[in-house]
Amino acid sequence: MPIHDTHYQHWDGVHLGIWRRRLAIAYNGLRACLQLKGMWQMVAVCWIGGLAVAGFMFMIGQLLVADSVVVQWAANLNPQLQSFVHMLTSWLEGHPEISVHCTQNVLFHYFCTYLTIPSIFALGLIIPFLITRDLGSNAIVIYSSKAVSRGDYLLGKFSTAFGLLSLTWLGPVCAAWLLGNLLAPDWRFFWHARAALGHALLYGVTAMTVLSLLALGVSSLSNKEKVTPAIWLIWWILGGVITPIAAHTQPWLRHFSFNYNLQQIAIKVFHPLDDLNTAKENIPFVKDMMSNLRRPEALSNLGSPPIWGALFALAFMLLLAGIIINRRVKPE
Repeated sequence: MPIHDTHYQHWDGVHLGIWRRRLAIAYNGLRACLQLKGMWQMVAVCWIGGLAVAGFMFMIGQLLVADSVVVQWAANLNPQLQSFVHMLTSWLEGHPEISVHCTQNVLFHYFCTYLTIPSIFALGLIIPFLITRDLGSNAIVIYSSKAVSRGDYLLGKFSTAFGLLSLTWLGPVCAAWLLGNLLAPDWRFFWHARAALGHALLYGVTAMTVLSLLALGVSSLSNKEKVTPAIWLIWWILGGVITPIAAHTQPWLRHFSFNYNLQQIAIKVFHPLDDLNTAKENIPFVKDMMSNLRRPEALSNLGSPPIWGALFALAFMLLLAGIIINRRVKPE
C-alpha cells in the first residue's frame, strides 16, 4: 500500500494560455530592465522631450489667439522676427490644412530622430537581460521544461526590448502629438495633423522592431554580461563615426551603421524636404534661413535618401541576427 495518495486529481484552477506565458516572460524581463540604475531617469528624459514638443505646438497654436501671451511676447521682438511671426500666423489662419501638416510633420521627423539616441543607448544597457544571462546560466533549459518553446521564449524576449522602446520612443511621441493638439485652439488641428501621427507610428514601429531584433542577435553573441553591451555600443558609435567620413570616400560604407539606415527610412516616410519647401514658398524668412545654412548639404540629404541600400543593409543585418539566434539559442 503506498504511503501517499497517488490517485489522479483534476486541476480545477484557472488555465493560463500560451500567450499568458509569453506575457510573463516579457513582463518580468521589462521589470528587471527598469530596475537598472538610471533607467527611469533615461525614460524621464524622453518624456520631458515629449512635453517640450507639446509646449512648442501649444505656442504655435497660440499665435492664432489675438490676446494670447505668445502674441504679446512676439510684439516685443525685433522687426525681422516680428515679420516672421506675422507671416507664420497669416499662413496658419489662411491655410491650416497645409501649414499644420507641414509644421507638425517636420517637427515629429526631428523628434523621432532625436529619440533614437536615448533609445539605442537604453537598449544597449538591457542587452544582458535579453539572452546573454540565460546563455550563461542555462536558463533556456529551464524554460523548455515549463512547456515554453523556443519561439515563445524569443517572442517574450523580443517583447521585453520592444516594451522598453515603447517607453522611450513610442509613448513620448504619441503623448506629444495628443497633448499638443489638445492644447490647440481648434479641434481641426487633430485632422490636419493626422499625417504626422501616421508617419511617426509607421517609422517608430518599424524602427523599434528592427532594433529589438538586432538587440536579440547581439545579446546572443556571448554569455558574458559585459561583452554584449560593449559590442552594441561600439557598433553604434563606430557607425556614427564612419558615416560622415564615408560620405566623401566610399558612400556604401555608411550602410554598416544601423542608425544611418533607420534615418534614411525616416526621411523616406516623413519627406521633410517637401514640407520645408512648402514653408519656404509661403514664408520668405524660412527661405532666407535655409539659404544661409552653414551646411547646405544637410538639406540635400533630406531630399532623396538611398532607401534601397538602407533596406538591403537592414535586411542583411536581420538575417545575420536570425542566424546567430538560431545557432546560439537552443534548449538542448
